[in-house]
Amino acid sequence: MPAGSEVVVDADGHVCEPPDLWERGLPQRYRDRALRLRWNAESGYDEAWVEDWLITDRGLVGLGNAGTSFADLGKGRRYVEGSPAGFDPSARLRVLDEEGIDVAVLYGGLALSLPAIHDPELAVWHCRVYNDWIASFCATNPGRLVGAAALPLQDPTAAIAEARRAVSELGLRAAFTRPNPTNPSARPLFDPAHEPVWSALEELGIPLAFHPAGLWDMPGTSRAMAGLMAPGTHHAVILFFDQYMTLANLVYAGVLERHPRLTIGVLECGGGWLAHWMDRLDEFTESYGWQLLGLSMKPSEYVRRQVYVSFDPGEHTMGALGPLIGEDTMIWASDFPHSDAKYPGVVRELREHTADMTPAARTKLLGTNALRLYGIRPA
Repeated sequence: MPAGSEVVVDADGHVCEPPDLWERGLPQRYRDRALRLRWNAESGYDEAWVEDWLITDRGLVGLGNAGTSFADLGKGRRYVEGSPAGFDPSARLRVLDEEGIDVAVLYGGLALSLPAIHDPELAVWHCRVYNDWIASFCATNPGRLVGAAALPLQDPTAAIAEARRAVSELGLRAAFTRPNPTNPSARPLFDPAHEPVWSALEELGIPLAFHPAGLWDMPGTSRAMAGLMAPGTHHAVILFFDQYMTLANLVYAGVLERHPRLTIGVLECGGGWLAHWMDRLDEFTESYGWQLLGLSMKPSEYVRRQVYVSFDPGEHTMGALGPLIGEDTMIWASDFPHSDAKYPGVVRELREHTADMTPAARTKLLGTNALRLYGIRPA
């Protein structure tokens, strides 16, 4: 990176895992229940299965078709035909060079369904296989490709061990799960069983990143509200709804109060809503404070202290929101190579929509906030 230039960090990019990653990588006794893809010639879509149930029957081409047509969202096109930069780290580095991105923090594609696995032991093994793979992917250039570890919260004790392995042995820089308010065991994220996990993440110095997925495979907005949504609204709102609720739960249930060094990443739901969330939660702290669990600060203050929210490059409110939510909370993400990623031209779009920010605030949003969130030292 040239001296004096702004570092640009994509705080939430994605990979496309090999479709047979878990069928090959799991111990033999688990392979018949592995996360796996099967082509349905009649429908013209891939189907994704795990355990003995169908995750989605509408295809997964959206995980790797950035820059292509939205028409029929890839009907008749297989997942493996997606962007080479999702599957191949060398191809990904070429995209980073083309787009002007210095560092990309990478999250799973298929692995976003790992929090939905019901069998805790199976979930732990899936996370181990994925974490080994993403670490290998990033090892091609660890100064520019940074991996986030799948966290098997189905077994909190095993989740602690896996988080420690991911950091100390694999060099991963975050732990991720879905923001669905409960996991398949109906244990909410603010359940006391998770307290040792949050303490371990504090000790390790890595963030807990909440990454949503537009699926019906877990309890949450999709399952509860799909019947209330007009066609086309589903993916636009469910990612935000689950994040909004989960962040409120973590604050109101006192998780951030008890774990002041736990850093939260709120990903892939835009950032413009956060100012409204802060005002509303602060107001209800006054009127419903008698229900809360010993909070010493306003919800907005916990956000400014511990929470980073990812903006989409095309949002128009980034400049206006810095003074309201705090310039140190703001990061951005490409979502590449997923279908809604701006490609080519994501950094150009980001610069256009941050032109009204002060140079100091823009520098933070473009990269230095993400470096701090993930504990990355720029090359």
